Amino acid sequence: MGPSAEVMVVAALRTELLFVPGPKAALGVGERARFRLRQLLERRHPQGVLILGYAGGLRSELLPGTLVLADLILDREGAVPVREKLLSQAKKALPKAKVGPLFTDEKLTSREEKAALGKKALAVDMETSHLVRELFSRGIPFLVGRVVLDAYFEEAPQGWRCLLWAGRALRCSWALGRAARLLRPVLAEGA
Repeated sequence: MGPSAEVMVVAALRTELLFVPGPKAALGVGERARFRLRQLLERRHPQGVLILGYAGGLRSELLPGTLVLADLILDREGAVPVREKLLSQAKKALPKAKVGPLFTDEKLTSREEKAALGKKALAVDMETSHLVRELFSRGIPFLVGRVVLDAYFEEAPQGWRCLLWAGRALRCSWALGRAARLLRPVLAEGA
């Protein structure tokens, strides 16, 4: 792959990118995702990066399939804001999306932890803060869209039980593909 001035779409899993047109890359979760993003940015030079994927809802009104646009990415170390101009355009492109903070935490959280996090953020994921810190340090514009896979009152299945949620994951991936098609031009024009 050579250098590119296109908007790149990244996610943790290939499943999350199933309906996303390229260029795209699955980076894994946690700090490992930041390392893989660095490697990607050494080979490609996107004009912007769209971070998409699944998230856990932190509030009872966010049901599976709800799209969340992050305006602030939080973790235990602090916060990184999304550029206001880009966010404003993203809200116009996806007017039904819920807008608010996203919290990154690599550990599975208990219901008590989810309740506490729900006072600060709409949803939780495992890699976004690592990715946006890398992008922010390089001055690369970004947007973050997450679709709720597991609601506040649910625990995400582990092991073979993940198969029970295959239909839900597929519907959420379809929503991410739609979001990518609508948000990629926002980044291309606003970068």
